[in-house]
Amino acid sequence: MTTLKSVARAGVANLALIPIGAVAKATGINASTLRIWEHRYGLPKPHRTDGGARRYAPSEVQRLKLIKALVDVGHKPSNLSSLSIDELAEHLNFLNPHVTHQRNAVDRIRLLTVGDTSGFRSLLRDDSLSEINVVNHLNAPEEIQHWLGAFDVLLFNYSALQSTQAQELILSIQGLTSLGVIVIYSYSNSITIQTLEAAGIRCLKSPVKSADLRQLLDSLGEEAFVNGTSKRKTEKKFSAEDLETISALDYSFYCECPQHLAGLLMSLNGFVSYSEQCLDASPKDAAVHRFLRTMAADAIASIESGLQLVLTAEEINIPDIATQNK
Repeated sequence: MTTLKSVARAGVANLALIPIGAVAKATGINASTLRIWEHRYGLPKPHRTDGGARRYAPSEVQRLKLIKALVDVGHKPSNLSSLSIDELAEHLNFLNPHVTHQRNAVDRIRLLTVGDTSGFRSLLRDDSLSEINVVNHLNAPEEIQHWLGAFDVLLFNYSALQSTQAQELILSIQGLTSLGVIVIYSYSNSITIQTLEAAGIRCLKSPVKSADLRQLLDSLGEEAFVNGTSKRKTEKKFSAEDLETISALDYSFYCECPQHLAGLLMSLNGFVSYSEQCLDASPKDAAVHRFLRTMAADAIASIESGLQLVLTAEEINIPDIATQNK
């Protein structure tokens, strides 16, 4: 690790080295993510004060801005860590500005809120949270299943959080592949909070500052990029075999909607697989197919919910039908 003393010996002691907080603000990459990238990829490369604090050269900040722009359109930081400023800029030049704009719009965090509304709405109206898209507010956790694929982050709010509510909450999110779950609470006990945190749920004690909530939301988004995950992963409710069974039903006895919906799902699942094969293509093609894959994944979640609703209404039980067909 380079220290400021070695920088001085190199004859660049007058460089305006920048602290990590200012770098986070300038690049849009939060400080915790900068540390993760440094540990995993050797990126960025800070100087150190005698006290061990990180300081960054202006050129490194410029490089980080280019990397952030590429990460925002789907590139992995591990693939960018060894590239120079000129090479990073060249990659960006390949990208269609229109596609980049669409990705930024799609990547706005979609928030689904659940629970008490007291103090909730005023918090979310803060200017620092203006980029957050609140898709809906639900009164009870059991309503979440109707919104699969329509949100990125779940935000619960409780005035008084009891252990029974915590257990219901954990059950309601099982199988979800959203970016994360946040709970804001006014009163609770340490065991209940520890139970939630052990389940991977982030807990914030009220009153919550908008800056703290924004930092947590940014952290969830950055972690998704660092881990190479997509913001629009979908829990598959129906296997390929299930869809084939539904398509083969005798629709002289049933509504034809399940057959049409199953056909749409098979086509979309195939398109997602095709798009995933294109993610290692040129930067321009990869950006396009990441956007299309995300769009298709959202559509799959919505159509699966509709198909489940129709099957329930028609009293169609897939395991029973599959057994009869054997």
